[in-house]
Order: sequence, then C-alpha cells, then structure tokens
Amino acid sequence: MLLSVLWSCSSDEVRLTDSGFFPVQTGFFQVYDVNEIIYTAFNPPESLAYQLRVEVVDAFENQGGGLTYVVYRSKRETAGAPWDYLDTWSVRKTDQFALVTEGNTTYTKLVFPLRVNASWNGNQFNDAGEDLYTLEQYGGTFNAGNGITFSDVIVINQNSESNLVFKDERLEVYSFEKGLVYSEYQVWQYNCSGGTCTGQINNGRYRKMVLTDYGVE
Repeated sequence: MLLSVLWSCSSDEVRLTDSGFFPVQTGFFQVYDVNEIIYTAFNPPESLAYQLRVEVVDAFENQGGGLTYVVYRSKRETAGAPWDYLDTWSVRKTDQFALVTEGNTTYTKLVFPLRVNASWNGNQFNDAGEDLYTLEQYGGTFNAGNGITFSDVIVINQNSESNLVFKDERLEVYSFEKGLVYSEYQVWQYNCSGGTCTGQINNGRYRKMVLTDYGVE
C-alpha cells in the first residue's frame, strides 16, 4: 500500500528527502577549489587561488529544541599543505529552513519544501534589507566548467542584477548528499564620475567555489 501511495504522487509534490540537499552532521566536511579576485579603488586587482575546507566539528542544543552545528573553515594555498584555521560559522536545519550564520549574520539558504520558482527572503533572519532568492532548477545536472559536472542538483539564484553602475550576481548550487557544490559571487561597483560610468571596476569581489571532496570523518 505504501508503495502504491508513493507511486501515485504527482511529479510536482515535495520530495521526502529534500533536506538531503543540505547534509549536516558532526564530522561532515567539504573541500573546495576557490578562485577569487579582489578589486579596490587605488590598487591593481588581487587574484587569489586556494583551497577551502568546511568541517562540522561540534553540535549543541539550541533554544528552539533543535541542534546548532559548529563549523570550522580553514584554507591552504596548495593541495597537500597544512590547513590554516580561518573562522567559525554555525549551521541550523529545521523542517522549514536551512540557515547559515556567517559571523553574526544569519542567511536563509534554503526553504523547505523545495519547489521550482519558489522565492524567499535570504535576509529573513538578519537586519539587512530584503534579498530574494529563487530556486531555478530542481534535479538534473549542472556544468561547473573545466569538465566538472554535478548531478541531482538544485540551483539557487540569489541575485541577478547588472547595470552601468554596479553588478550583483550570486549563484549557489547544491547536490543531493553533497551539499553546496558550486558558488559564484560577482558583486562590484563600476567607476562612475559626473554621470558617466567607464565600465572599469572600482571596488568589489569575484569568487568561484567548486567542490572537490567531501565525506564524514
């Protein structure tokens, strides 16, 4: 009977394992290749390439009765080099939300149930202005470039805005049981003076992260 009920569900119903796109448990880790360019007004662009390790090191019960997971982030310049501690974040996952706290700012990364074209305020749990995220793709594959393809993904468009004055394009891709596998962040302002913008970047940042390893230790 249970099998017949599952098979009778329509294709647009919520997948029971949606939370698997945001796996979290003590010992879970992810390693990313990161390419970054930092733009400042009076210096040449600074290009960086490094690896980032994100690891869940502890968990404790929060006031809501759920678990808050402690996440250490570390970086290294080259594969094989020792990891250098960078900072500490925290993660919470409820029946409704996947929340990541970066420093003192909490972002609503996902809202359950997951549905294509659903939108939500990524700043719902912080004091910043509204920032609408949209789930653009549920299922299928994502081409991360350089011959790297991730399967069984969801694609979150956090923003896609560009004009003569500034650019704000942010994208995150999650894969089932792997979590965040790809992130691209392009936020900067162009050099403008007297009502004329040159197209030259004045300040801002470009960052791309691609998952290279994950697991539980």
